[in-house]
Amino acid sequence: MLWENWRLTRVEAAQRLGLGIVGASAALVLSDNGAGIALWILLAVHWMFWLSISKLNGGRFLDGYKPGFPLYLLYTRPVPTATFVGVALAYDAISGAALYVVSALVVGAVFDQPLPLFSAALWIVASRLAYTCCQWSTQSRAVQWTTQAIIGLSLFLLLNGRMASPPLIEFSTIESVLMVLLGVVSVGLAIVGVARQRRGDGVATAPRAAGSTGYPDWLISLFRFPCPTSSATKAQVWFELKSSGLPVLTIGLAIAIVVFLLFAISIPIVPMRNAAVSGVMFFAPAMLLCLGGNAFGIRRRQGRTYASTFEATQPYGTAQLARLKVFVRSGCVLVALAMVGISVWASSSLLSAWGTWVVAEGKDTVPGLLRMRGRIGELFGGLTGQAFAAQISVALFAVAAMVASLATFAALRARYPRRVLVAAALLLLYGLVLVLLLSVGPNGITWLLLNAILWATPRIAVAALVTGTIYLTWRSFAERLLTLRAACGAILVSVACAAAAQMFRPTDAVGMLLPALLLFAISVLTPWSLGRIRHT
Repeated sequence: MLWENWRLTRVEAAQRLGLGIVGASAALVLSDNGAGIALWILLAVHWMFWLSISKLNGGRFLDGYKPGFPLYLLYTRPVPTATFVGVALAYDAISGAALYVVSALVVGAVFDQPLPLFSAALWIVASRLAYTCCQWSTQSRAVQWTTQAIIGLSLFLLLNGRMASPPLIEFSTIESVLMVLLGVVSVGLAIVGVARQRRGDGVATAPRAAGSTGYPDWLISLFRFPCPTSSATKAQVWFELKSSGLPVLTIGLAIAIVVFLLFAISIPIVPMRNAAVSGVMFFAPAMLLCLGGNAFGIRRRQGRTYASTFEATQPYGTAQLARLKVFVRSGCVLVALAMVGISVWASSSLLSAWGTWVVAEGKDTVPGLLRMRGRIGELFGGLTGQAFAAQISVALFAVAAMVASLATFAALRARYPRRVLVAAALLLLYGLVLVLLLSVGPNGITWLLLNAILWATPRIAVAALVTGTIYLTWRSFAERLLTLRAACGAILVSVACAAAAQMFRPTDAVGMLLPALLLFAISVLTPWSLGRIRHT
């Protein structure tokens, strides 16, 4: 059972280990308060339970994945419930704490900055056991979300209150005993909850038949309108809107309403103002990355990543299908972002009713926020109609490029998981090398090596972009994924978008050609990646 858990989590473990070491090293090099930031980065990377195990049940990261015991295939083995649940819990907690200890030791040894080990490891073990218990012992999402929020907030406040400078974590004996008791109780409750599921007293865990995008069935079926039968293109657009587009718009509208309510509630309730301001900074990038991802409907179940059979066998050309999927999803994401932006602008008019809001160092934050609102209003108010249209076009194609990139990455990760993993590992290694060279400072050979790397990196990237674009264009023509008409259209659109961007930040010819080449490379790579999962 330990070997099975290791096989499931080894890739995620390597990713977390590399990400933690690189992030903590960068904090120590680039920040004055690098030790404290490095400690928070390592804790943030390693405190969460293994997502590669939790996602076996289905669901999405945003909703915490589907609750219930994910290793339900163990039910048929002649092994006591307490045994396989205890082994899985112990592996989850101890492996996370061990990765933190290894990361802290490596970073501390390289930068001569000691970081807390035992106290932080105890906190990670208690957090992982408690969160995993909430995830495995119940089938109710309400119970899952409520208990995880209460436990997470309590443990965070405990950690934040015991954080000292230089970075030390000092728990009292009573607090350490309470965390040990929390872990023991979590193990007991998890065993009882999984035993009920195994006997059938609780609802058995099984992957749900999710839609192609993973949105809940009630959200997909919220809007009912007939499918047009006059044209295959209209029918495909209907399917994309029904399965993912309208759910994205619904979520965007809900977020816009939540933002306005947060600003309105913050007038009488001062502590809510932090949530309102931080929520505005979080919602836009989160919406772009989460709602704009997986436009090709890649599915995951029990460790397998694959394309939907319905999606792969549609009687529609690969290039046309990729173009429709990307444009429909991009349009819906852009409208959702616009709704959130309008809500933020309307909500910012309530700032004057906040009165005085002192955050840190005795300074009132409200005047600064109002000045920022005024500058944004002047920026958009001074635009001509032509400049405003160009800005909308640039925003549309930027969102489309992001959606296409995320869809391409999901497709390539499903088709070539090992190659994508190697590429990600090389990027992490490159970042680690840069951080280590920066930590040495201007010191002879290392400084010359750093300058050589920084000089060669953009040139290698441009050469790889040009070579990859030429190869993918040739392969797309050879596999009949791309026609001459479609290629000329992609070139014209890429050049037009780059030219529109020149209206806001003029650059030289190279600065204009590189974005155009990047957009054209994305437009070629997107149908090619969809063809990989449809026909190979």
